[in-house]
Amino acid sequence: MKSAYICHPLRGRTGSPEEIRSNLERIDEIVKNLAAIYPDVLLLSPLHAFSFYDPRGPQEQVLGQCVAMLERADELWVFGEWWNSLGCLLEIDVARRSGKPVVDMTSGEDETLRGVV
Repeated sequence: MKSAYICHPLRGRTGSPEEIRSNLERIDEIVKNLAAIYPDVLLLSPLHAFSFYDPRGPQEQVLGQCVAMLERADELWVFGEWWNSLGCLLEIDVARRSGKPVVDMTSGEDETLRGVV
């Protein structure tokens, strides 16, 4: 079974509680839809897996765990305004360095980000 790491901003540009809540609502909807569309793909969602961490607190520990999860994935799928998220940019960089496909799912098409970031 292919696995896809789901990359989506959490704090976004402002890191405000409203932006965090909005991003969590979006990723919930995205993952529900992905599960219906791609039943044969193991969806690895760090925002769900590590939801016990305070999103406003220090992110070093959780980002380390995100990278460990990403290392086990076959592909990285990016959503939302990933270019405004330091965490997403880090995850994209890690995936690219390890040779994993990075797919921009926000465009509605499977477009690779190679050369964009």
